[in-house]
Amino acid sequence: MAIVARHATSQDLPHIKDLCEVESHILEKHWGPYNISRLLERNAFSCCAVDDRGAVVGFATLHHFPTVGDFNPSTWLEDAGATWKMADMEGLSVSNTMVLTFFFAEHVHEEEVLNEIIRMAFSICNDMERIFLFLPNSNPLFAPLLGNFDPIPLNDGIDASNVTISAFRASRGDFMTEMSVRPAMVEDHDDLVPVFKAQKEDAEEYGEFFLANMIQSEDEQNKALVAEANGRAMGLLVLTADVQLSELQQKFELETYDFLVQNYSEEATSVHEEHVKRVARMRAEHAERIETARKEARASVQEEFDQYLAERQEEEENEEEEEGKTEEQLDEERKAKEEADNTERMKQIAEAEEYAVMEVGDFVEDPEPGVNLDLLESNAFFVTLFCLDPVYDCQVDKMLQPAFDLFPDKEYLIMTVPHKAKKASIMRHFIPIKEKLGGNFSHALYLCHRASLLGPLSITPAVADDREALLEFLEEDPEREAYTDVLDGKAEGSTVYLAKVIGQIAAVARVRRCAAPGTYSKFYELDSFIDSSHYGGDEHLDVENLLVNPIFTRSTPGMLRQIMCVTGTCCAYCLLHPSVPIPEYLDFMTILCMRRLQDSTFPPDIDPARTGLTTDLKMPPGPPALLHTNFRLLMQPKKDSDTRIVVIGSSDAALSLVEGLISVPYLTFHRITLVAPGGLPDRLPRFRHDRLNYFDKELLWHGVAGKCGVVEGSLVGLDRQASTVSV
Repeated sequence: MAIVARHATSQDLPHIKDLCEVESHILEKHWGPYNISRLLERNAFSCCAVDDRGAVVGFATLHHFPTVGDFNPSTWLEDAGATWKMADMEGLSVSNTMVLTFFFAEHVHEEEVLNEIIRMAFSICNDMERIFLFLPNSNPLFAPLLGNFDPIPLNDGIDASNVTISAFRASRGDFMTEMSVRPAMVEDHDDLVPVFKAQKEDAEEYGEFFLANMIQSEDEQNKALVAEANGRAMGLLVLTADVQLSELQQKFELETYDFLVQNYSEEATSVHEEHVKRVARMRAEHAERIETARKEARASVQEEFDQYLAERQEEEENEEEEEGKTEEQLDEERKAKEEADNTERMKQIAEAEEYAVMEVGDFVEDPEPGVNLDLLESNAFFVTLFCLDPVYDCQVDKMLQPAFDLFPDKEYLIMTVPHKAKKASIMRHFIPIKEKLGGNFSHALYLCHRASLLGPLSITPAVADDREALLEFLEEDPEREAYTDVLDGKAEGSTVYLAKVIGQIAAVARVRRCAAPGTYSKFYELDSFIDSSHYGGDEHLDVENLLVNPIFTRSTPGMLRQIMCVTGTCCAYCLLHPSVPIPEYLDFMTILCMRRLQDSTFPPDIDPARTGLTTDLKMPPGPPALLHTNFRLLMQPKKDSDTRIVVIGSSDAALSLVEGLISVPYLTFHRITLVAPGGLPDRLPRFRHDRLNYFDKELLWHGVAGKCGVVEGSLVGLDRQASTVSV
């Protein structure tokens, strides 16, 4: 009978209860008082084993810290190391360990169930190296745990009579065959062909010796690595540094990653400085031309006006002799004429200067030129082919560091995949790159940075000594002042956490305990994801702000998981306000839909403030998007979908479709575009309680605005064969 392990869901709850009820008294002796619903809800990893008839024959839960004894969730590993000999465990950290908190299976299948569940845990948690088990001394290790978990001896000098708990461990190597990576050889061809054909539907079209030819064609630009287990080749990774980046640079938003070229920042700075100097020089030349034109215009007017005055003076002298005026009268007339002449002179000079300036024209600054990317050396190499036996998918990360070692001068490993293609296991370490609006490239682009392989992020609370490094990381970010307020003690209740790798900040988070988690349950469909009755009021965490270096996007879930362990919380929320886009590094969180609200018109004898579930909860400023995650969801990472989805119009049906797509808890759609005249409606969402359509179409649900591209326009053409939309 085949036993298969899978994630346990709420639908399995009655079957798990029936399974455990038979020996509930024995289970209480083994694990203490237990509640299956609570175990399923609160533990990070819950799985059940089913037979070939679909019947549940086993159940187990694992968590990030022990649930027995008085261990502190934030320091449990250090506390355990003070009692048991854990110093000899290489690379031990909270990010690569878990604790078995419950297990039961039908006795006839218990050994097989345990092995399947632990193998599943190691497969899903590819960073996990060990599983610990803590049991009271009064409860000896029982089958099938006996023989699969090794006891951990006490530290020297520890009195065993004072220790009431026993510790055990199981290592990855005890349950899974370790995979090694080496350069590929032509002799690997026969082992690799079945793996390649199993993962490539049209493998036959490539020819009989396609893989052998690729391996044989290795040179300085083309390399191949093989994953080996039990003396056989189980996977192949073919790489090339001969990459044409120009089209990718045009179609995708790669500026954050220096357009995948070397020395881009230095060249961009140089180009900018040259542009500033050139503009300053041209501006000075333009000012000089204007000043010259003014001088020439002024001199010309002066000369013409002086000539005019000389001619007029000669005529006036002749007239004065004929009229016989006195000297006093002549002086008064001369003064009046002189004032009038000066006024006229200045007027003509001003007009002449204005005309001269118009002739020169206004200064028009040339646009700053971009960096000529073709002149810079590529900083990326490319995955040409990848295949790996699914049994070893959890160890795929072992192939990445050797790949970077083959190209020590490159920082990025990139790969392109068809939009509808099934994602390979190696892509869990790659970051999806956003396509430019209207790019319409035939493939999706993913990349992995060398630094993202340096190991798990170290999470520590920020202290005063971190101020300089923190401010340098935040640069001109608008949240900069809010972070410094926390360091200065001006933001009571908030804490700043730093995620560091090799001593450098890779991400920062500002969090606080949630003051009123009931607000979220009232206005959002939170009950679809958690059972609030199993969580205390102080076990909810508000993520006020989170900033991540893009190359560490895939490490964000692990960062938040460690912060939750340190703070003793189980659920995390991030409330994003209007006009704030939802960043890609928060894609791992689930967008919660808003609850259907009552019509805004109430009978005169009803106070709407008293119709809610709680009278003292105010609706959050809106329309906000509420993102949520918990330990359980963090262990079930979303899958990336690059299927290009275009929604036409902003009708209730269209917006409901987009809302449904972006709130799927197990998928992240990267390429949703909404096309509508005027874009999205711009008012707060309100729903009629008695109808399916949105109330007065006042919908701007922030999740929709923040997670899909919006094109203001009308559909004018649809080419189904080419999969293109004309707007």
